[in-house]
Amino acid sequence: MYWIQILLYLLYTYLSLGLIFGLWFVFKGAEQIDKNMHGASWQTRLLLLPASTALWLTLLNKYLKHQRHGS
Repeated sequence: MYWIQILLYLLYTYLSLGLIFGLWFVFKGAEQIDKNMHGASWQTRLLLLPASTALWLTLLNKYLKHQRHGS
């Protein structure tokens, strides 16, 4: 039963970090990767928050690659 607690804590940590990243990403970072996000309403950005939270590692990797290449 102890390993289930560890897995739950890891899941909570992943989702907590994802929520922090997701909030930043949908309101600031997405515009730097996708120019079509410029001028998007806060409601549209809020719809992207769950996916940004769940896929934060992938989006962080894409953001960092974009920053490195300057495209």
